[in-house]
Amino acid sequence: MNIEFISDPQDWKEENMDVAVISGYILPDDLDSLQKIQNNSKRIFAYGDCTTTGGIFALANQRGHQVTPLKDLISNITNVNGCLGEIEELIAVINGEELQGNNPLCSVCKRKATCDYLDSVNRQIEIDDEETCFNDLGFLCNGFIAKKCKERCIDFNTPCRGCKPMVERSGIRMLGMFGTLMGNIEMATEHSEKGATDKLADADDDLTESLPDILGNFFRFTLLTSGLPRGRIQSSGNLLQDVFTGRLIEELPLITGLLGGNRSISLTLKLIETYEKANNIEVSTQTKKYRNELLSLEADLIEATNNKDAQKYKATTDKIRKIAGNMNLSNVYFGGFKQIIDDDVDFESYKSHIFEIVEGTYKNGSINYNIDPKGVIKEITIKEG
Repeated sequence: MNIEFISDPQDWKEENMDVAVISGYILPDDLDSLQKIQNNSKRIFAYGDCTTTGGIFALANQRGHQVTPLKDLISNITNVNGCLGEIEELIAVINGEELQGNNPLCSVCKRKATCDYLDSVNRQIEIDDEETCFNDLGFLCNGFIAKKCKERCIDFNTPCRGCKPMVERSGIRMLGMFGTLMGNIEMATEHSEKGATDKLADADDDLTESLPDILGNFFRFTLLTSGLPRGRIQSSGNLLQDVFTGRLIEELPLITGLLGGNRSISLTLKLIETYEKANNIEVSTQTKKYRNELLSLEADLIEATNNKDAQKYKATTDKIRKIAGNMNLSNVYFGGFKQIIDDDVDFESYKSHIFEIVEGTYKNGSINYNIDPKGVIKEITIKEG
């Protein structure tokens, strides 16, 4: 294939093409550029969740933004879902092949579900049990509503985040399933003045303490297709910062890993290390070694991207995956790593552990964020560079 990379469609000199592949999140202001692409393309593919469903960027719609699925702006497109989108699937659909099956992620997971009622919902767990379903451990996993995928976050002690939904309104379905498991967990209620049924009380309880970010946990990739209305919470004026606001501190590495781009590794590590340093979370020499290797690989990745060197890009991403688990950096966490990287190195020397949530403001050069006592991000500033 003769491939041309168009980083800024607004400045694109129009020419006819057989296939247009569009990635990245879409705003209504992009309509003119999209129509220009449509007028010059025989076929159009929306590649990755950012384009097909808004992805994690659509979480900013909670604060009034208008991230929009591509299909809502132009017609006759083919969606290739995923975060990351799978290049093998993109090639297949370009070649006119149908994507294989609709197998749920649970069908390929080594963990087994019992569907017993939960005793607690857990935001963090020490992963010593590798046989029990994450959901049965009270650790929310969206594999129930997601297709099997290439990134396989579940292989790195990270519950599925549902980037390839296999059912309509998957967030609602997942909320219903997990809500059923939570049937035994205490919820604060009080008697209704009108004598009808109990209503939720203002007091905190085990349930609301454990799930302070329903939106981010259940609708991380599918907010725009959930049927929920656009939010009216005041915006910071910056779309990226509004993605983070309202999320949980333990979710930060997951979100920055999903952002993609050439600097997602350094951004992820900077957010983590800012919190570690302020709270005296001890980081081992081996952990620092692996992190430095990732930073070096990020520099190689930038060079390969700038030079459009496909071979170096492939070799570099393979090395990143060995340490970080996948290109979503699912193995990277506070205090260390979630899963074994090298069998010849003692895992205990770089294993992550449950960390304490500490209210406060955390600053490190270009990054500044504030969390409340529940670990919810109230404000965040991320400056370029």
